[in-house]
Amino acid sequence: MPDLFRGGTLEMSQVPLTAPGTAELWGDCMVNRIAVMVCLALIVVEIPNILRIYPSLIRCVPLWKANVDVEHSMGTARTRNTISVVLIPVLCVLADRWRLIAPSFKTALPDYLQLAVTAGIIAGMLLLRRLLFIISRFRNRRNEYNATMQNSLYNYLIILCSVMLVTVLLLLAISAADEVVRVVLLAEAAFFSLLYLVRKSQILSSRFSSFATILYLCALEILPIGILIFVCAL
Repeated sequence: MPDLFRGGTLEMSQVPLTAPGTAELWGDCMVNRIAVMVCLALIVVEIPNILRIYPSLIRCVPLWKANVDVEHSMGTARTRNTISVVLIPVLCVLADRWRLIAPSFKTALPDYLQLAVTAGIIAGMLLLRRLLFIISRFRNRRNEYNATMQNSLYNYLIILCSVMLVTVLLLLAISAADEVVRVVLLAEAAFFSLLYLVRKSQILSSRFSSFATILYLCALEILPIGILIFVCAL
């Protein structure tokens, strides 16, 4: 009887198996860790500029004309542009970490590629929006009104990103579940997107008829946002 068990092979994994409930976390990916550290460093560098420009940006929430005022001041507009360049990567990290942008083709990729895909989707939306403005009558950025049309998005993007950062810190402090954080961030993104569209329609209606305002708003703003939402739903 013992002879039956001689000469057998042990069919067993030679590497440790992952225990249930110990799946790799987002922060375990080295690419994500580096991105977070870079974003934190950029935010620290830009904090003085953010504090200086924030009163002007906050006025854009209740007043559409405040967007024109931001563009009228070359120094303020230049600072706003610099801050937006810094905070767009931060927005990408937040969107990837809490799956605000999580189409199926992205989640099927390795963890170290997913942040790049998120950044690519956001950059693609901004690039499409830029191309639409280039072929529109608002392509001349030297004109103050045209510059306001093109750049007012970044006023609200900066506010949105700062609100998201504060929200994340507060919710993490009370150990909120990731799904709760995700829902809150999505609600904030929806609110500021709607606010931006309302203010943009007011900027347009100051010079154009209601029909032209709707056409320009759909072509220049709603189309890129709609494509972003469509991609996120894939």
